[in-house]
Amino acid sequence: MMPPLTFLPVDLGRWDHSPGGDALVVHVWSNIRPLHGAAGLLDWRLCGRLSQLIRDGRVSGAPHEKLLLVTGRIPWRRVLVIGVGESTAFGEDEFRRAIDCSLEALRGIGANSVAIALPGRDLDLIRPDCAIGHFVDALIQNEADSGSWLERLTVIDAQSAAKAYSDAARAPTALRSDSAPFE
Repeated sequence: MMPPLTFLPVDLGRWDHSPGGDALVVHVWSNIRPLHGAAGLLDWRLCGRLSQLIRDGRVSGAPHEKLLLVTGRIPWRRVLVIGVGESTAFGEDEFRRAIDCSLEALRGIGANSVAIALPGRDLDLIRPDCAIGHFVDALIQNEADSGSWLERLTVIDAQSAAKAYSDAARAPTALRSDSAPFE
């Protein structure tokens, strides 16, 4: 069964007052600097630590690249950074692979209270309603394959996307859309 879905805007003040949890997932591109969206805000909170790891060559943003950080500067115990690849090659397949990679890594570290910024939303490469629809599909498939393991799930995005996520939390099966999800 899918866990309750909540929304959290890309806003440090709101992050600081959130219940936090086991892990925060952000996605990084191989060709976009500086970092945008939740990854950019996280980098700010970590005093440029993600940017430094990129400069040092420890993170490139290559597809399926994973980096796990432990930090006490945010309400989540760990940060999982997932590479998405080139933004110019982003589409439905890349979205799904990044989500599958994220879910596999989260399951592997035993995280059950998670916040995730969906890939492509930081650059508006996918509409929020379609992103959450594809994400819910991936969660349902993941649970069918691996059993239910998530207890709490928060999606992080721009405040302007809140309505799409609110609608998704009320009716997750009504999210499917075949109309140009990627722009």
